[in-house]
Amino acid sequence: MRPLVIAITTVLCAAPAQAEIVQAWCSLMWRDGPAQVEQGPCDFRQAFGNVQVWMGERWAFDFPAEGQGRYYTRRNRNDFIRFERGGYILTVFQGGQPASQPGGW
Repeated sequence: MRPLVIAITTVLCAAPAQAEIVQAWCSLMWRDGPAQVEQGPCDFRQAFGNVQVWMGERWAFDFPAEGQGRYYTRRNRNDFIRFERGGYILTVFQGGQPASQPGGW
């Protein structure tokens, strides 16, 4: 009976953890026309290089790892992660609302 318990425990410990959704602060800037920026709280999840971001009921973003460099660019900094795709730039501050915006915009 004891080897069975050890085997089950080993399998359970080796199971991959679910990616946790965390509260963050996001800034969404549209490149087209006059600079339009939307900012506010957002939900952020990252697992195996794949990222999902939700800004309330209005916006949902999906950045699959295999699309990096092909469909979007990603820049990791100490205090934020920036995604650039098409006509927008999404900046995610995992530590919450920053004192000021990076990048001079």
